[in-house]
Amino acid sequence: MGFEKRTIKIIVCVAVLLLVIGAIIGLVLGLVLPYRYVELEVWPRSDEYNREQPLIQFRVNDPGSWHPWYNRINDFLRAYETNVPEEPPRAPCSTLRHDQRVPSPNCERALAVWAPCIADNFYGYRDGTPCVFLRLSHIHYWVPEPYNVSLPLALPPDMPNNIKQMMMQRPAHVYGDYVWVSCGGEFSSDQENVGPLQYIPAGLPPGFPTARLHTADRIPRAARAQPDPLPGPLIALLFENPRRGVLINVECRIWTRDILYDRSSRVGRARFEIYVE
Repeated sequence: MGFEKRTIKIIVCVAVLLLVIGAIIGLVLGLVLPYRYVELEVWPRSDEYNREQPLIQFRVNDPGSWHPWYNRINDFLRAYETNVPEEPPRAPCSTLRHDQRVPSPNCERALAVWAPCIADNFYGYRDGTPCVFLRLSHIHYWVPEPYNVSLPLALPPDMPNNIKQMMMQRPAHVYGDYVWVSCGGEFSSDQENVGPLQYIPAGLPPGFPTARLHTADRIPRAARAQPDPLPGPLIALLFENPRRGVLINVECRIWTRDILYDRSSRVGRARFEIYVE
């Protein structure tokens, strides 16, 4: 019996030692390696992009002012160009205007879904109704816990009504889960100046379908450090009538049960400024 007790104590001590060593290694790696959190990216970005105060500024009557933003969006969207878009399309399938491209029935249907946030309309910048594209990144180590009405769990009281309504119309057990997104003026004055906002593609849920996200539960462990074979799905935010000549602060955030909203954090949250003259 004495030998068995000593053996058990040794095993327990070794197990504790291994846990301590693992914790120390994890702490060291956490200090050495950069912290990767779920990020909500905002596009287009200027050449002088500032993560803390990203600014989109242009003059409607000056093509030399808004055309660079049009070019930046084209540069960003070229990774999504295809003649065989998915259904529904994850992004505009062409960065060419109608008079520049060879029409493809599949792509034309996909572009109709993304209108007016397409090259044909200069993504709205020519008319002072700009489109801003959103995309999730740093998700390979993340397993989202989506909100839905298929589970008997309460929804946040501050969740926008349009998201709650879409949950009812497209229940997760039929249409799949979404990482929901909402945007609006960051402060009360911005809420007055931002004007109506529309999520594009119109008619689809304002969010990212989890089935298209390469999160930790959907990819092999060995693939987590590798780039995605396909760029992640997009959402476009259309500013229908932003107040001219006023700097507008805009905040966008994702809604999942595992990410708590914190205005001082960038986890699952993005902010930018828009100034239309």
